[in-house]
Parts: sequence; structure tokens; C-alpha cells
Amino acid sequence: MPESAPALAAAGRSERPGSGARAPTLVVLPDGDARVPATTELLGATASARLVASARRVGFDRVVFAPGTLAVAADDGREAATGDRVDGPALVAYDTATIRAGLLELMVAHPLEDGERFTLYDTLGRPVATFFGHLAHVPAILPICEELPYPEGIGPGDVARVVDREDLRGALNLVVDSEGVFPSTPSMWRRWIGIPTLRVMAAHRAPTAQLELLALVLVAATLPLSLVGAGAWCLLAAVCLLLGVHTSKLIKSVRVLRGNLGREVGDVAGERLARAARPLGHAAMSGGLTYGLLAADRADIAGLVLLAAGAGATVLALVQARYLLRGREAPVFALPDAHAVAARLGVRLPALVEGAPLFELAIVFAAIPGHPVAPWAILLAGAAARLWRWYAGPLGAAGD
Repeated sequence: MPESAPALAAAGRSERPGSGARAPTLVVLPDGDARVPATTELLGATASARLVASARRVGFDRVVFAPGTLAVAADDGREAATGDRVDGPALVAYDTATIRAGLLELMVAHPLEDGERFTLYDTLGRPVATFFGHLAHVPAILPICEELPYPEGIGPGDVARVVDREDLRGALNLVVDSEGVFPSTPSMWRRWIGIPTLRVMAAHRAPTAQLELLALVLVAATLPLSLVGAGAWCLLAAVCLLLGVHTSKLIKSVRVLRGNLGREVGDVAGERLARAARPLGHAAMSGGLTYGLLAADRADIAGLVLLAAGAGATVLALVQARYLLRGREAPVFALPDAHAVAARLGVRLPALVEGAPLFELAIVFAAIPGHPVAPWAILLAGAAARLWRWYAGPLGAAGD
């Protein structure tokens, strides 16, 4: 690595360039080798749209689209001809490139010397972009040179280029990890349920309020389904609860993805509704299953015990929902985090279910036999956990 290698490789430095230093320009080139259309979206946006938004967000000065590229929007940059002047630091990238925002931010904070330039290669050794200390003109093709000396913790896995369909998964995972919208631990839930659900929700063009309404409809559906109390209806109610809670948790991720692109993210009221979906679902299913259990022929004393327990579980969940709808956290009424409980007990949960709503997943498995007692007992255990946190919590923690 030359002695004048970029300050980008300097560990622990994060200051921005001085007032005399100019922020870099992003130059987007068409990828002639790509066999995937540039209009292909990753979580609701094309690779070039997300690259431009990230560059703007971290402080790039300008965005220039070379001939043959699909301009994202008129206000995101300008179209230029090959040979047009840039005359400053620049990052030249393919329109199929995905680059971690943290790496782009380092390029703004630590510019190269005028005579330096380095290429970013992906994990397959393909050039993705080239970083210039000074670029005079818009190039016709991507200049290839020595690989960028990455700082510690950053490497080829932080850039991706979509040439074939097989590259889409890697680019998608990079977007998810760089935006921080889903747990990065590999798991079956992430691969088969979490990421596919997030892709569908992120591609949804309608307002975020529709996604919030969907989550509420799913958790509300548990009440009529659990009123039947047995058979496939019990399992279907548990599945609706799981899907509703899972959807409500991903709405925050959709907000982050849209917000980073400068798009609509919904209002505060909708955010509160999404967060309250989980306790509302618990209350609906607890009440429905309690009714189903009481509908069977039971002794008076047994019925009273079931009614008291079920009503208590329902009320405690509704109390937490009320606080969330009013914008209050009320942590003493929240369910304990399963991973925190496991760590405290010295038990390691399998990474296969990382990112999954474990409490609702347990209810689904308990409902597979079709009998309401097991899922009702799990909901009751959740209510006991809420009650214990309220009972043993510090004074004043529960709010007014």
C-alpha cells in the first residue's frame, strides 16, 4: 500500500475534510455486463436509487448520471455526456452497485490525494466502483486500478454488483445489513419468512397506513377465530396472531427503508398502532380462548377460576396496549425479551429462530393439536410475566 494511501484506512478517525476540501461527486455508469435490468428493485428501490440516496445522505456533493443510465429523479442529479467536466474528488460506480452507507461516509470524511485512485471489488473479484482523489471528466467506462485498502471491519463484502440473478440475494442481504432493518444472525426464520415478508412489504407502494391496518386486521382476526375454541380454528387464530405481530414488527423496518430514500414514512399515530398490535392480539386471543374454554361443561368453581385467569390476562394486555397507544413505553407491562431471559438463565436459544417473535411462535406450536388449553396456558404465562414485572418493578415505572 503506498505511503499516500487514503486516510480512509486510518483507524479511529472520523473527522470531515476541512473547509477547503470538496465533498466527492457520485458518477453513475451503466453496467454493460449486467444481465439483470437496472430497474430491478431491492426492497422497494433500484440499486442506483438506493446508492444515490445513501450518497446524498452521507454528504456527497453532486450526482452525475452518465449516458445510458436510468436517472433516478430529476432532483437527484443531472445527466451528463461522456467527457463532461467533474474536476474534483469522485466515486464512479455502476448502476447495479450496492455500497454500504458507512463506507460512503468514510469516503466523504477521508478524501484521497489528487493523484490517487482505488477500485472497489466485490467478493467475486469483480470491479464495482472506483474512488478518485481527483476526476477530471466523466469516463466512458469504469477505470480499473489497484484495490482500495479497506479499513478494519470493512471489506469486499460491503460492496455488491448485480450482474446475474444469482447476485440478487447477496445485494439484498447487504441492503438489509447496511440499513440495519433485520437481525443479521443467519437463521431459517430470516431466510424463509423474515426477508421474503420484508421484500413484499417494502415493495408495497401504498401508504404505510395500509400496512399498519393489515397488522391490526390480522391480530383482530384472532378473536372470532379463537371463539370457536378447538380444532383447526385454534391453529388458524394462532397463525393470524403470529403473522400480525410479525407484520407489525417489520413496519418499523419499512419506515427506515422509505425514510432513507426520502419517501413517506407515515405519521406518529400509525407508529403507535403498529406497536400496540402485539398486546391487542394477546388480549383478543386470551379473551376468545377463555370464552371457548368456558363454553364447555365445567363445574362452577372451575369456570370462575378460568374466567378470572383469562380476564386478568386480557386486561393486562389491554393495559399495555393503552400505554403504547398514548405514546408511553410502560416497560413493566411488556413481555420480557426471550433472548435476555435465556441469557440470564444461561441457556442459548438456537440461532435458527433469530428474529422470530418467539412468544407467538410458541403459541402456534401449542395450537397444532387443536386444543385451546395449551395456547391459553402460554398466554396466561405471558400475563403472569407482565404482572410480575409490574409487581416487582420500581415505583412509578408503570406511569400514571
